[in-house]
Amino acid sequence: MNHHPTHDQTAHPATEGPVRRSVTSYTTVGNTLTPTSRPVPERLIGIWAHPDDEAYLSAGLMARVVGSGGSVTVLTATRGEKGTDDPADYDRDHFAALREAELRASLAELGVHDVRFLGLRDGECDLVDDETVVSRMVDVIESVRPDAIVTFGPDGMTNHPDHRAISRWATEAWRRGGHGELLYATVTHDFVALHRVMHDRLGVYADFGGEGPASVSRSRIALECALDEAELDRKRRALAAHASQTTALASIMGEDTYRTWFRAERFRRPTRSEIEHCPVPVWMQKAERPAELVGAT
Repeated sequence: MNHHPTHDQTAHPATEGPVRRSVTSYTTVGNTLTPTSRPVPERLIGIWAHPDDEAYLSAGLMARVVGSGGSVTVLTATRGEKGTDDPADYDRDHFAALREAELRASLAELGVHDVRFLGLRDGECDLVDDETVVSRMVDVIESVRPDAIVTFGPDGMTNHPDHRAISRWATEAWRRGGHGELLYATVTHDFVALHRVMHDRLGVYADFGGEGPASVSRSRIALECALDEAELDRKRRALAAHASQTTALASIMGEDTYRTWFRAERFRRPTRSEIEHCPVPVWMQKAERPAELVGAT
């Protein structure tokens, strides 16, 4: 890869053992929003559409889970073979192999080695039979028995059809599997306001037709992982490993802005409506839904 990262990529000595880290959630008492600490999940599954989704939205969280002695499984639907404008690479096997290698290198930087693929075609997830994919996701969830599953919300963060399909499948698989907490990657109103000019200039959320992503208030955040400088360095190295996707964007955006763009990784719980409106087979009656549905808001 013809990429020259701006941050140190030398090996770091191993620590003597796991160091338990926490993440943040928010509670509202009266009119006061209060941050509270919660432990990182011991077993985490990330379910994503393309290589690099996981790095932008959860690299810091994954590193904290591993650093705390936990395990992380990444399930990726496609190998991202259409993630280029170069006709020599677009939808080609060699480019898919490159992106898979980038994913594995990025995750290795975070200490994650359990990488699984659904083998779907990039850009065609919405054409796949829901039941087939959901069943495969259920198998992965059952094998890992996670404490938490992180994935896209129904809008797919950027409104990409593959992202929206992943959200639909992961929500249904979680509902059937009944393991752990389901968390949707999200952004806050403050994040959208802070970066609005840049997002508009670069067309980051152009697929929404100018409306921007579905942001939430800070009070809706169920898990926030705000990275310190060392964690941010590591996330930047993980992103740099996805050179085919990140080098040009970092150059256009400017290194300082790019480095801190997703410094805070935020997740929310699905609403009851979001859970109940994902595809459900006729055989699945309401009484059979997992107990985790109780209390969904």
